[in-house]
Amino acid sequence: MKKLNLAFIWHFHQPVYQENPTDDFVMPWVRLHATKDYLDMLLRLEDHKKIKLNFNISATLLNSIEKYANGFHDIHSRLLITKEDKLSDVNKTFILQYFFDVNYSTMILRKEYYAELYNKRYSKDDITINDFSEQEYFDIIANYTLCWIDKKFYSIYPELKELAEKQRNYTYEDRIKIFEIQKDIIKKIIPTYKKFQDENRIEISTSPYYHPIIPLLLDITESKTSYVENLPEKNPLLAQDAKEQTKKALDYFEKVFGKRPKGIWLPEHCISMKSVNMLNDLGVTWTVTDEGILANTLGREFARDFEGNLEAPFDLCVNYGFHKKDNKVNVVFADSFFANLVGFGYGNYDGKVAANDFYEKIKTIQSKLQFSPKENHVLTIAMDGENCWESYQNDGEEFLETLYSLIENDDTLETVLLSDFTQNVKPEKLDSVASGSWINRNFDLWIGEPTKNLAWIYLNKTRNDLSDYSREIIDNTNDEKELAKAKRMIDTAKEEIFMAEGSDWFWWYGEPNESSNDHIFDFLFRSHLKNVYKCLKKPSPKHLDVSLTSIIGKPIKQPKGHIKPVIDGLVNTDVNYWLNAGYIFLPDSPTFSAKKTIKGIYYGNDEDNIYIKFELNKNNLANSIYFIKNEVSIYFKTERQENANPVRLAHRTENMYPVLENQFGYELKLSFNEHELIPPQLIKAGYGGMWCLQLIRKVAYAYKESIEIAISFDDLGAVSEGDRVDFCIITSSNGNINEVYPQDILLSLTR
Repeated sequence: MKKLNLAFIWHFHQPVYQENPTDDFVMPWVRLHATKDYLDMLLRLEDHKKIKLNFNISATLLNSIEKYANGFHDIHSRLLITKEDKLSDVNKTFILQYFFDVNYSTMILRKEYYAELYNKRYSKDDITINDFSEQEYFDIIANYTLCWIDKKFYSIYPELKELAEKQRNYTYEDRIKIFEIQKDIIKKIIPTYKKFQDENRIEISTSPYYHPIIPLLLDITESKTSYVENLPEKNPLLAQDAKEQTKKALDYFEKVFGKRPKGIWLPEHCISMKSVNMLNDLGVTWTVTDEGILANTLGREFARDFEGNLEAPFDLCVNYGFHKKDNKVNVVFADSFFANLVGFGYGNYDGKVAANDFYEKIKTIQSKLQFSPKENHVLTIAMDGENCWESYQNDGEEFLETLYSLIENDDTLETVLLSDFTQNVKPEKLDSVASGSWINRNFDLWIGEPTKNLAWIYLNKTRNDLSDYSREIIDNTNDEKELAKAKRMIDTAKEEIFMAEGSDWFWWYGEPNESSNDHIFDFLFRSHLKNVYKCLKKPSPKHLDVSLTSIIGKPIKQPKGHIKPVIDGLVNTDVNYWLNAGYIFLPDSPTFSAKKTIKGIYYGNDEDNIYIKFELNKNNLANSIYFIKNEVSIYFKTERQENANPVRLAHRTENMYPVLENQFGYELKLSFNEHELIPPQLIKAGYGGMWCLQLIRKVAYAYKESIEIAISFDDLGAVSEGDRVDFCIITSSNGNINEVYPQDILLSLTR
């Protein structure tokens, strides 16, 4: 049988879990995965001498491993080594909330007493910290930590097995010993990887340093999402960062492992032709992405049978290059079916059964490749190498041992290092490669949703501020000593912006992903942006103090279709009139102490008009027999507007909401008191920042229990069918802004 080459790539990545480089880690995942996955995944090769593997390790993860090896802690490890009688009530609350955050069936149930404590924790809704003894808290901490240490280390550390079997009554000395063993395991990771690399048993590749979505940094328009409100334009500074982060990772790995990586795993398999060209410029010789990208590139799908096997694996099982002679990058496309089996399919199966099934699927592909005219094929299996094993019994030991044995004993299969294969096998040629990721072949998990887009706005603004402030700081230096100090300060700030460019923050923001730690990811993202200003000794914008996960004025419902309400100002009108409208719920803001006049906003449109309805808190209206002090201004931005000006209102506070950085073509102003609404005024942006009163041709409005208004698209200039109108709503008094809705993104309607 014709030999089939197998390229296994195990991918390891964790984001930056520190608020500042010298602080404790706020989440423990690097330390825990280090003792459960990173080293034992490599040590399995000691029993399988013929197996060669590719490991991809993100640079930020490697840096965190180095820090732990040098004595860094996280919040969880600090509690692990806390002395008796030193746990505060806050500590106890934290333990009950976070120290059962493991897989129940494969990790908690392995320990009978830990399972008892788990059942006690969730036995009733009104559990309190006083329901557990001091010793029980320390037993929870110890069992949790031991759950994350692979059994392979029991033979290396005999006392570890004794500690794991103890299960209860852990002493302070026991817990210190557990931590010391963890630290010793972590210290072995880098030297062991270097040893196996130098023996040519493995190849180590990396990813751009802080794991950013490279195609979006290079050109944000690579995203084809329909929701693009307020997205920053393509920024050459971010494109520059993409290249710097990639080079930084290559330099760092060369320093640590003594060998420059030849391969780059672009974060989340997000690829574009611009990113391939960037890799070529940096001397990278191979990268890997998903089969869906190849399908889009070739313009045809890869058909599979009812068992998931490829009908025709010929095009997928080769390496590709490019017709352009000076582009030396090889691209291999991973068979996503195998990655999904390991990541999501096999966890609940017997490990040996799953491994045999995996092997048979490899052999099925091999049998079909016998009919190929090419002699050399490679089946690329690129997988998450850390998070998947939590759902396997014994951390995937039976699965991996069986799979490696089956492959090792089959002379027609050969595991290869990707650099060896791509260097020795002539690639098939492509003109270009389609843009996209391993999920749905697009970038929608990182952009194109309101909160994700807002995070990009914050990132872009801070990156531009860094550039502006850097020039200012350099210009104000007087000698070489000051210049050197300024450059160090700027480099430190730039490192923080690199951290904020990481993919993980955008992954967890907004829909559809969520975790119990979303608030921590949000905190870290904003902290890194604020640190940029802190490093430069500049005040950070106030909007960075507000969580993106709870932005005031963010729509809780987007418009679902056309509406055509009756404009009568009555709350009890048929609710179906506003059924498909978008809706913004406005609770009292923590930003100001003043009560709000508006508690909800409906908005929508049909072919001819834009409709907006304001639900009022009438008890909060500012009333006067002489003046009408309640004002609402709706600022519109159209695609074909003649002029665009900033809002014409003064600022009540120093807080400059991002939405106010836009310029608009029209303002619709409403003024009212408890009983009366003055006829709406339409003001048009003129030349040179001037605003001119306009005649409204088609408007309907009503004010009774609520304020309702309909304004024609025709009054907003040349708005054609299919054109988008963006807008925001500002409440004010005497020309001073009170509130902005939304604060960070423009609302959008399409005619």
